[in-house]
Amino acid sequence: MDVVLSIFTYTALFLSLYFQLFLLLTYFGWRKPGMEDRPGYRSDADLPSVSIIVPCYNEERTVKKTILSLLALDYPREKLNVIVVDDGSKDSTWQVVQEFADNPSVMLLQKKNEGSKFAALNFGLTYANTDIVGCLDADSSVDKMALRYSVSWFSRSDVYGVVPSMVIDSPKSIMQYMQKVEYELSTYLRQALHRMESIYVTPGPLTLFRKEVFDKLGPYREAHHTEDLEIALRMHVAGMRIAQSKESLVYTHGPRTWPQLLKQRVRWTYGFLKNVQDYRKQIFSGELGDLSVFILPIGFISVIVSVISLPVLLVNLYSSIHKEAVQIAVSGIHLHVPMLDLFTVPSQAYALLGFVSLAILFMTLIIGRRVILKKPIFSFDLLTLFIYPFFSGWWSVKSLYNAILSKKEVWASNQK
Repeated sequence: MDVVLSIFTYTALFLSLYFQLFLLLTYFGWRKPGMEDRPGYRSDADLPSVSIIVPCYNEERTVKKTILSLLALDYPREKLNVIVVDDGSKDSTWQVVQEFADNPSVMLLQKKNEGSKFAALNFGLTYANTDIVGCLDADSSVDKMALRYSVSWFSRSDVYGVVPSMVIDSPKSIMQYMQKVEYELSTYLRQALHRMESIYVTPGPLTLFRKEVFDKLGPYREAHHTEDLEIALRMHVAGMRIAQSKESLVYTHGPRTWPQLLKQRVRWTYGFLKNVQDYRKQIFSGELGDLSVFILPIGFISVIVSVISLPVLLVNLYSSIHKEAVQIAVSGIHLHVPMLDLFTVPSQAYALLGFVSLAILFMTLIIGRRVILKKPIFSFDLLTLFIYPFFSGWWSVKSLYNAILSKKEVWASNQK
């Protein structure tokens, strides 16, 4: 048993360290030519027209702030349309949005709920007649300059989609603080994927597309309730570039409680596994470049590693607590001051690998926070990094179980 555990530990640490180093090298040097070139438009007269679809389901408390943030964007008003789709809400969402009924930049639509966000987006698409189409979740808001930064990427004729940088807005619970750190790391990850031309998710908060993406490839698909992942893969197959605008900040509210977070992440992970299965012909084919031979396989492997890691972490945690409890029972409580010298530093290979991996993790967090988001490096929420593996293991286990049994997750408004 100890041999098997050691093999797994070494393998997991090696894969983690290899992936982290690969992303760092990509971020600092190894990149495909041209993905840093964003010329922009010469004047406002040259800017494309934009429609932003806001699907709403029971968002009476947040949708007003969302719409106001869109109307406050630094963008020519005559070139911006906001399409609000009330997806059969059972609360007063429709009554709340009536405040904007007379605004010429806002279109209010209603439809029957069909159990998935993709249907609401497709309904809004039928009313979008602009050069660029995007979407924004009804519990998110945008920075004033976000749209202008993102649209500038479309001055390149080979860019068909642009994703923003997302941050958690005003976290309140430990679950939201954990997501805050995760999203900051994701900002760095997306920038690395951008340079590899391997962005495989076009998330709901202010992702923009050329309208011709849907004209050529068709509308959103149900795609296991992860339509934002499937459309990205479909675009890659069609040879359509997706860029990240790191300066485009979008503020979103993550699930506040553990049950809400678990449900959201199970849907996300399940959708990833099923979409990878749907696009399995592209895996290792080289057809999608780094995405098919490296990023998607590593993503799948990381789910498996997370599933195996959960019982290992729980057993180690139990062993540590049991050992301390026995020691206290025998000799009482004693305060131990650790001595820091060369003889107390663990010399085992897995310990050294772990230290290096942790150091690189903090380096990537610094890049995400300080370099990209221009935020302070250190705060107490960094402590959530140490509990994240325990939570991610649970949704990995459930997602893999559901994927094997093809047991679908149900979409809900708070899952995005």
